[in-house]
Amino acid sequence: MLFMTTFAQQYRPENHFVLDAPKASLVIIDMQNFSCAPENGEVLPHLNQVITQINKLADFSHQIGIPVIWVRHNINITTDQDSTDAGLYPVFHNMTQVKSASNRSNGTEIYPLMHFDPASDYVVYKNRYSAFRSNPPELRKKLESLNRTQLIVTGIAANVCVESTLRDAMQLDYEVVLVSDGVTAINETLLESTLMNTRLFFGDVRITKEVMEALSQNIT
Repeated sequence: MLFMTTFAQQYRPENHFVLDAPKASLVIIDMQNFSCAPENGEVLPHLNQVITQINKLADFSHQIGIPVIWVRHNINITTDQDSTDAGLYPVFHNMTQVKSASNRSNGTEIYPLMHFDPASDYVVYKNRYSAFRSNPPELRKKLESLNRTQLIVTGIAANVCVESTLRDAMQLDYEVVLVSDGVTAINETLLESTLMNTRLFFGDVRITKEVMEALSQNIT
């Protein structure tokens, strides 16, 4: 990890992007019942802290008029239970997990502790790890309709849906800022890997406080 940190310091500035409220959107990935309160009770590390930081960003975004987009994972399962629109997703997850994230069931609802404002926030769905690979590509269409090109990314899991989405975002020319205290993974190694991958190749990595301070300086 020391080598990678040194590599990052040598080959790129600490931050590439100037956060700009009129360009920005807060993208919150998979903060849903099936991921925040799974049936097996195995919650991700530091989840409560992540919820707190995401809620701070959501409240701040509501106050200054930044669009808040909640990305919900949802798989459509046919009535015979034999096929889905999720591609190879079922290969890597057992059917209990698949069903908990399917057919807009209770498991796919936004977790009740999140500061979701149904009057002003936006909800888009995905059926792939990356919201930009989903069919239909609801996140990309929403960003285009809002004319937003800068993504402040939070959610879970950092190394799966979050990283998959931000990688594709960068390659579609969106400016990505990953909020390091607004994401988590099943262990620290995977989390640190995502933070370093992002830092090296895909976007900026900042904490919640830094994001809010930067946006406060660029509100028009």
